[in-house]
Amino acid sequence: MKKLITRSIGSFINLTAVLFPKWNANFSFNLLCKVKRVGISDKGRTFFEQGTTTFLDINGHSAVLHQWGSGSKKLYFMHGWLSNSQRWRTFLEPLDLSEYTVYALDAPGHGMAKGKHLNVEIYRQAFMKSLEIIGTIDFLICHSLGSLVAAYAYLYQPKTVVKNYVIMGSPSGMDAIFVYFKHLLGLSKRSMNNLEGKINEVIRLPHAEISMTHFFRSVNVPVMVIHDRNDRITPFRPIQLATEAKKHVNTYFTEGNDHNLKTPDVIEKVAQFIKQG
Repeated sequence: MKKLITRSIGSFINLTAVLFPKWNANFSFNLLCKVKRVGISDKGRTFFEQGTTTFLDINGHSAVLHQWGSGSKKLYFMHGWLSNSQRWRTFLEPLDLSEYTVYALDAPGHGMAKGKHLNVEIYRQAFMKSLEIIGTIDFLICHSLGSLVAAYAYLYQPKTVVKNYVIMGSPSGMDAIFVYFKHLLGLSKRSMNNLEGKINEVIRLPHAEISMTHFFRSVNVPVMVIHDRNDRITPFRPIQLATEAKKHVNTYFTEGNDHNLKTPDVIEKVAQFIKQG
């Protein structure tokens, strides 16, 4: 039934693509960006209460910046789609919070942030807004969509001051999101052209330029890339190819962790990278 409903929506989009192209582009874009909020657990609420919370206004959108610790080194965490900052709770456990000040962002429509929509440009703006508070980041640790947004932020503004990156479970680029959306709904070429036109109005770079290949080629600081070989959400092979022959990029490829990447070995690998930096 769910698949039938999804395909029906796709057929409707394909029909209106020819008749009402501008409306069709806006409808498809809003559908692509619509968020199904994931709740905050009791442990997550306790985790947030142990730190401080700052609410940010991003051109009418809401974002939330959490903070823990009091150390001189600054860590910043960015979650993925349909997630929130509570995912980082176990990543903080190996760290001495007298040595680190830790920040984590709830993107619009996620966690404690209000709203029902998110796109990479609003997420990037939320990240940049928070940098006005934080300043230089020693380690930026990202998962899934958060990784792509971190790459996008750097590609658009290379002077963004991040000294080290941890990139986990990342999509290969904006085009990979298009392909997923196209196959999910069975969209026609005309529908996709309308959607791409709308997205290029919203983002600050041509969508084809927002890719991890471009990011790994351009960035000149240490990067740790963590990805599962059997990831069913963000395919492994494009990331493997993008990281090859990049001396500043270290890789840790897992098996059996799928997309979530919250197992003890991954948490320890991230902690080691931070402590050695």
